[in-house]
This record gives sequence, structure tokens and C-alpha cells, in this order.
Amino acid sequence: MRRFGTEISGNRRPGGELSSEARAAIIYAHECGVSPTKMAAEFNVARSTIYSTIKRFREHQTLKSLPRSGAPKVYRYSTIKYTCLLARREPWLSLSELSARIPSHPSRSTIKRFLRSKFLQRYRARRCIPISRENARKRVQFCRNWRTERYNSQLQSFIFSDECSVQRIPNLNGQYITRLRGEAYRQGMVQVKVHVKDICQMVWAGIWLGGRTKLVIMERDFSEGQRGHGGGYTTKSYLKALEEGFIEHYEPGTIFQQDNAKIHRSYVAQRWFERHAIHVMEWPPRSPDLNPIEPVWRMLKRKLYELYPNLLHCGTSEADWKLFRECISEAWDVLDQNKNDSIIRSMPQRVSETRKARGYYTRF
Repeated sequence: MRRFGTEISGNRRPGGELSSEARAAIIYAHECGVSPTKMAAEFNVARSTIYSTIKRFREHQTLKSLPRSGAPKVYRYSTIKYTCLLARREPWLSLSELSARIPSHPSRSTIKRFLRSKFLQRYRARRCIPISRENARKRVQFCRNWRTERYNSQLQSFIFSDECSVQRIPNLNGQYITRLRGEAYRQGMVQVKVHVKDICQMVWAGIWLGGRTKLVIMERDFSEGQRGHGGGYTTKSYLKALEEGFIEHYEPGTIFQQDNAKIHRSYVAQRWFERHAIHVMEWPPRSPDLNPIEPVWRMLKRKLYELYPNLLHCGTSEADWKLFRECISEAWDVLDQNKNDSIIRSMPQRVSETRKARGYYTRF
């Protein structure tokens, strides 16, 4: 059973303030003639607390805690507001530059505190390809046409395609690792960063709901008179990849998607599509975020480095090149088709967010 003078709630931490009910009980006990020593024992506080509680009630006639003075604020609200407005108006300014632009020159930590008060925080800027106003207009028009023609119900008839350059050594940014504090530079716990061009292979593939083409290893064009005489990839290389990996999967009524690369839009390529009666979809420029195959390429690279981490130690001989190409093809074959289908089904969301962004950057 609760003793006389004890608090109704036992949530007060040791050394914390007394509740209004406890202070009222102290004042009542004092008026009843209870000694301060007995009250201190009953309330489990020091006698000075009993005296100060009685004195405060006599002077202020209140049982609530009095406001504390504390240290005066160094910066006015107008300074905080100006800092946040300046950071929003010019988000690329560093903390040092913000401090130089503010008359009172607050420190970096103070500026961070100002920004947090308005729910602002500094993040690493996303890296995206440049999109001009004309390209943004074309992207919005494409999204409008997509909605008008009701392509959402025809996703099963689309084949999304693209090329990808796969490096033997991963150069992925922002990888996390679990380690102890002193193991930052321990062998096997650092992310290798390649500054020289390592061997890489251009590949082509296509995906659709429920399936995908085989991964085609593209060959460089060394023929005379071609733009790729130095060993680049030309329309000839592209059409050869299509004949090897795409023709066998094409059916009448299928809509083929490709981006606006020069080897895709060349006259020879257009004649090839007309000759094979292939419906090629008009694709807006600068739109990798709309193409569902782009995330699949990232999945392929992660799967490749997950299955074959020893590729880093291979050389540049013909046998190593052959092994590298085989590893890419095997990694492509074991990709989860359900994830591919899920990415393709996100096409309506991609179109919707592009329209909301007025043709500019999206999260995809």
C-alpha cells in the first residue's frame, strides 16, 4: 500500500523534479505540522528540497516548475531563417561558403543545427545525365502518348533492349563493408578503384514479361571503309547481335524498344527493320530511367562479381577473355526472371513520375 507523501506515479527518475501532486502533498503536510526531516524521508528527497518547495509556494503561489533562465540565444530567428533560405536558394554552397555569406559568420556545426531546425540536411548529390529543355519536352510527350495509347495493358507485347559494357573489375561506388575500427586499410577490406581502362566486353540483350533473350557478345567491326575501322561497334555489329539474339523471339504484333544511339537510328538499321517488318517504338532521347533493362544490367554486374570474384586476378590473354565472356553469359542465365518482370511492370510508375517531373530527373 502507498505510504503517505509518496508520489501517485512512480515514473519520476531519481534526482528529477517533483510532480505538482507531490508538491501539494508537501505543502499540506507542512500546514499539518509535519517536520521537514520526516517529510524528506517520506518523499525520499533532501531536506533542502522540502524547504525550497515551501519557499517557492509562499513567494509564487504555484505548484508548477518555474521557467529557467538558461543561456541567452546567440543568434536571432532572422539569422536562422536567412541561413535556410540561402541554402535553399543556392543548394551547392558548402558550409564554409554559407558561413562567409552570413554576416555573423556562424560555425559549420551551428549552420548544420540551423538546417536541421527546418528539416534540411546535406546529402551527396545524385549523378544523372544532362537533360535539356527540348529533351524534357519530348520525354513528357512520350509519357502522354504512352497513357493515351494505353500501353500499360500491352506490356506483354514489348521487348526492351539495350547494350551494356561490362568491365572485368567492378568499379561500383558506395559499397559498404563490416569491419572493426582499425581495419579500414586491411587487405581484403578495401574497394579496388581502377584508374586505367581494364578489359571490358560490350553485350546486347532484350527482356519481356516472362522471358529474355540470350546474352549476345557483340563483336567489333574491323572492316574497311566503316566508321569502326579502329575496332569500334557499328551498325553492322548491332544488326549481327539482333540476328543472333532477337529474330528468333520476334512475333508479329511485338513492339521492339531501342534507344536513340547512332547505330540504332542509322539508315541501314532502319531498312533492316522495315525488311523484317519489325515495329520499332519511338523512344525519347536521354531516357535511361524509362528503360526497364537498365536496372537489369546492374543486377547482371552484381551477380557476375558475386559468382566470380576471382576475375580480378585474371590476365588479358585470349583464354582469359574467353573465360570472362563465359562468366558474363552464365551470370545472365541465372538472373531471377521474377525480378525482371517486376521491373517491367514498373513502367507505368516510371511514366507517371516522368510526367510529374515535367520531363526531368526521376528516382529510377
